[in-house]
Amino acid sequence: MPRKERSSTLLAHLLWAMLILIATSAPVWAQDQTLLFKAGGYGTYAFVGKTVELGKTAAVSVGGGCGTPEENASKEKTVLTVNGAPLAATGVINTSATTSATAATGTSDVHQVNLLAGAITADEVMAVSTTSDTGGTLGSSAAGSNFVNLVVLGIPITGTPAPNTTIALPLFGYVVLNEQIPLSKKEKAGLTVNMIHVYINTKNALGIPLNTQIIVADAHSGLAEVSGPGVLDGTAFGTKVNVAHLVTSSATAPASVGCMGNDGKVKTNSVASVNLSPLATSGTITDTAEGDVTPSLAQSQTTSTVEAPNILSATVTADVILASAGASTSDGTTFTFSDGSAFTNLAVAGHPEIGANPPPNTQVDLAGLGTLWLHRVIQKRNSIEIRMVELEVNQANVFGIAIGTDIKVADAEASLHSNAKP
Repeated sequence: MPRKERSSTLLAHLLWAMLILIATSAPVWAQDQTLLFKAGGYGTYAFVGKTVELGKTAAVSVGGGCGTPEENASKEKTVLTVNGAPLAATGVINTSATTSATAATGTSDVHQVNLLAGAITADEVMAVSTTSDTGGTLGSSAAGSNFVNLVVLGIPITGTPAPNTTIALPLFGYVVLNEQIPLSKKEKAGLTVNMIHVYINTKNALGIPLNTQIIVADAHSGLAEVSGPGVLDGTAFGTKVNVAHLVTSSATAPASVGCMGNDGKVKTNSVASVNLSPLATSGTITDTAEGDVTPSLAQSQTTSTVEAPNILSATVTADVILASAGASTSDGTTFTFSDGSAFTNLAVAGHPEIGANPPPNTQVDLAGLGTLWLHRVIQKRNSIEIRMVELEVNQANVFGIAIGTDIKVADAEASLHSNAKP
């Protein structure tokens, strides 16, 4: 075979091999994207400004904040009847929120609707909102939403009105039927469907306040594509006290990481001192949180620095306590956690054997008080939490502190979530 022909044949084989490699390889975006899901719905809701007249009935949701990467999540709720007359009365309400590998769906099915003392009635009102990912393109649909025997001011409304159909209600205001509120961005999509949305802007014989809004059959859904292998979470705080799982002293100077991070910038929160005497006092508390999500890495770091802590009248003291927790992933499957925490000159009354900087998960039984944890590390599949001092009071004591009290000093937590590990 001539040399020129052999070269052409070799080049053709190389090109063919490259095409096969490209065709059989996963798309680049699929390796560094995290898909987040949100969905929910409720039956009825009425409010005036920020005042709730009728709370959301049968409300369900999956994914809060930025959403959840959890696939095949499902929540359902049923309410047998609602009596919020003259605003709204209904029969059975069924709601659901679900996710699949590529979609999120919210539904609300409301039976025997009666609004404004019969001004609007229906045998059934169904709202459906679905947002899906089709080959990397996000889109939403209200398919499945419908009315059965809808009547407005005595006039039957046949079929399902076009989105955002407005009908005047002369004695009350107006109503929007099949209200659809879309969200469409490059990496985010969503849709809220309110099948009946009444606006009261006229003084009326029923005494319903002006500016009241009534919603029947709400369904909402959304998806977001995050250009990274995971999303973040994490919070640090200086002190916190619970009694039998009830918060009696909220977290001091908390600092948190958002699910998308903050471009590597450090959020800082601090207080000059804390006085929870006799439980605990301290000097300056400084808490930090930082995080970043890039196509190749998702990472978060939180710290809590507590100066001159004094717990239960010098039962536990130190010059400085530092809690530091980190979490990172480059592939959404392997999560790496770090612990950079330390004590400076720790002292526990009656226990000199503890030393100035004990190892992680040191446990001390304090006679006549309870259990003291030092540098407690709680690591789970998605998170690491460092509680540098935790005192669980489980005995009657001279301090008069209730059994069941839990005191935490210097707490840092960092976590990750991905589609592989929601």
